Amino acid sequence: MSTAADTKNAPPVVARNAEAIGPDTKVVQVDEIEPIERRQHERINIYLRVRWEGLFGYYEGTISDISEGGCFILSEQKTTLRELIRVEVELHDGEWVKVWGEVTNQFQGVGFGVRYTEVEGGDEDKFSLSLAQTKSIRAGVTALKRLSRSFVDDEGEDLPPERVDRQEYKRKVMLALSKVNRTLLDLPECPKKTALRLSVQAYADLYRVWAAMAAGAAGNPKEWVASYKCLKDKYGAPPHVLTAFRDGDLPTALSFLRQKAHIYLTFVS
Repeated sequence: MSTAADTKNAPPVVARNAEAIGPDTKVVQVDEIEPIERRQHERINIYLRVRWEGLFGYYEGTISDISEGGCFILSEQKTTLRELIRVEVELHDGEWVKVWGEVTNQFQGVGFGVRYTEVEGGDEDKFSLSLAQTKSIRAGVTALKRLSRSFVDDEGEDLPPERVDRQEYKRKVMLALSKVNRTLLDLPECPKKTALRLSVQAYADLYRVWAAMAAGAAGNPKEWVASYKCLKDKYGAPPHVLTAFRDGDLPTALSFLRQKAHIYLTFVS
């Protein structure tokens, strides 16, 4: 969703065809043209709970992207351009910070962009820290989404396990682990940190189960039993998944773990 939340002052803009039009061409100030954006801050796509108070009342919604200069709030509630609103944003650790902002653009039935004008009291440091954590979360999520695409072709269709290189998947797991571990170190204990940890564990356990099934109960009995218990006790796999594991049905067993990992990752996103 394009927003004008992150804009900065700029000199007047002359139409591209000004010379062709002639000396009477009108010079237009940038802030008079709502769709034009001059972003100063990096926007980060993430969902956060938000509350705000404006001319029409007190409401709740969801932030879909955020930066040091502004955010976009998903909401069907009515706002007016240039309206000054008081915004409360829930941080990853459950704390709330309060900022004042100006509505810069709006999309009826979808939401509106906000440019911050002031962060209240001592919330500025907490807000800056949360933005840094948000960037770290996005890096971890991106790494896991790249890992998840190992089982998807260019058209977005699921690939059967036999068309996926297991050793290549292992390599991608190791790369994702290094990135996600950095994110986990950056975050305080919070639901998103827990979900991120569970997601990367599920993707790693997927490889473990895959390797055990490839070797079979006779090839590596200890790991085969450990993987079976992992599915049963750690993930609460239903009977048909456990049967699939015992029968060597890779698509069913691996699909179950992929779904688990995806559910956790969706919560983080």
